[in-house]
Amino acid sequence: MTFNFRRTGRRKPKVDIVPMVDVMTFLIVFFMLFTTFRTNPAGLDIKLPRAETATPQQATTTVVTIDKSGNVYLENKRTSLDSLKVAINQRIQQNPNEIVVIRADSSTSYQRLVDVMDVARLAGANRLALAADRPVR
Repeated sequence: MTFNFRRTGRRKPKVDIVPMVDVMTFLIVFFMLFTTFRTNPAGLDIKLPRAETATPQQATTTVVTIDKSGNVYLENKRTSLDSLKVAINQRIQQNPNEIVVIRADSSTSYQRLVDVMDVARLAGANRLALAADRPVR
């Protein structure tokens, strides 16, 4: 009694890498486009001055923005100095430790910055901070 074992022509498994290359190309293009379309978190076109000692602030802050034209924004809504004073005063009444962060464009006039700081102080804000970006290295 003899056994005849015949080998069948089994194919070796192979990995088709063409779909993987397509997916990787798509991901690279997606991330390249995503990083170029990244917007300013505040939504306003301002260029902050740079400072080596810039530190991140807490999330419980009031953000006042001054653009290069001198327009004042409270939490991304344009406002006047009188309305700003009332709004900051209300926030200080709710939380006396509220930090008022002033984000001023680097080309904003010094007088406009001082005016906004003065309004914040008159509204009762004792904790003021000026926003700045760290220099790119």
